[in-house]
Amino acid sequence: MKINQILASFTVLICLFFASVGHATWITATNSGDWGDTNIWDSGTVPGTNDFIEVDAPYDVVVETNDIVQYIFGTGTVTMSAGSALYIMDPAGANGTYNLADLDTSAPSNTIVFLNNPFWAKHQNYDNLVFSNMFTTNLIDFFNGNVNTLDPGAAMTIYGDMTVVGKIKVQEGADWTIMGNLIMGTNSQWDCSSFNLTVVSNTYMGGLLLDLDGASGNNNFNGNLTIGSTALGWNVSDVTNWDLGGSLTNQALIVGKGFGCINFNGAGTIAGKPFTIPAITVSGSYAIDTTITLTTNYPALNGTLTFDIANTNEIILKPSTGSNTWSTATNFYAGNLVVINSGPPPTSGKSYKFFSANNYADNFSSISFPALSGGLSWVNNLLTSGSIAVTGSAGSPILSLSQSGGVLTLSWNSATFPGYRVQAQTNVAGINTNWGNTGSGTASPYMVTITPTNPPVFFRLINP
Repeated sequence: MKINQILASFTVLICLFFASVGHATWITATNSGDWGDTNIWDSGTVPGTNDFIEVDAPYDVVVETNDIVQYIFGTGTVTMSAGSALYIMDPAGANGTYNLADLDTSAPSNTIVFLNNPFWAKHQNYDNLVFSNMFTTNLIDFFNGNVNTLDPGAAMTIYGDMTVVGKIKVQEGADWTIMGNLIMGTNSQWDCSSFNLTVVSNTYMGGLLLDLDGASGNNNFNGNLTIGSTALGWNVSDVTNWDLGGSLTNQALIVGKGFGCINFNGAGTIAGKPFTIPAITVSGSYAIDTTITLTTNYPALNGTLTFDIANTNEIILKPSTGSNTWSTATNFYAGNLVVINSGPPPTSGKSYKFFSANNYADNFSSISFPALSGGLSWVNNLLTSGSIAVTGSAGSPILSLSQSGGVLTLSWNSATFPGYRVQAQTNVAGINTNWGNTGSGTASPYMVTITPTNPPVFFRLINP
């Protein structure tokens, strides 16, 4: 779901909830049962937006549809049903759900939404979890660490999607595993410091993705990762591993310093705006559809790289400066190189640069170049300039003819000589300058009916 759709849905739901509630009430469960059953509450009413509820053991209150409340506490249990949603308002972040003994979210497709302030969101597993700061411009923090003795830091698994909307910063205080998508809205932040983050599906970063804790923890994005056009960006600095299993699309900013490195371990495309980071490794299969500049270390190219000569993308190895200069700046080739062409046919003398460095060493295990017209050939300059070039002369196609009854067939090698077409003119006095295209004569063979009563007809091949 797109970020604006999520915001619109929240706005409608909040308006509906606000329209149906009155003054705040402290409501206590007196029995187990459905949230919407007035008989289980001491107030005789269903809790609403401004209410605080207490559920103590041995009672278990079941959320069947969509319900909203300020905050929940007690020694009992609140159980989410399949497909249900529970909205926690708690604008001050004073209670939330952290001091509820058991929030059971094990049913499929249920959603817990913390509106306003997720600071005291309970550290536990969820199915779908949403943090949404829609009512304040202040930065609100959710720290999954040892904030208090009642709710210590815990490894968290989100079995569906994790969504953060608004000015909220999520800090890992233990490992996070998101089995669905990670969706980060504008102004949100995710700090991976110290612990391990795994996103099994796709990641949309509309805010800021960073890691501030040196070389601790691994960050694994198994699907595609998109840096949105309004995002603050992705800071890959100071981390042992940023692993990516799908495509990377950069619509804003990717930066890094130190030895920050992205490991492209899967298959996909590296596309979008050019970016500069310390280093990359490629052990999967990736199309290079943008320019990548490296400032700290040469790339480890153990997978398959695909470049399209119709574009001008490069991997640039930039020598560092200062006291820690590694002036050699050598690009070491490994893995496989695949060159394709989605544009016009190459011509003799044309050069295509894929790598830029002071020096080049080693070799690709295999190299595949696109086909050339007859007479042209590729020149491999990868070890001298990081480029390839076209040399030779394509020559001209030979036009052959055959007749069967009243049909004349003109043939030529249109695979080796693409772009040629048949032109014709009719003149009793011989060949003149009034050549005209034949319409359908753009590929071999070209067939035309012979009419004996017509004056002489002349044909030729032309390649504009």
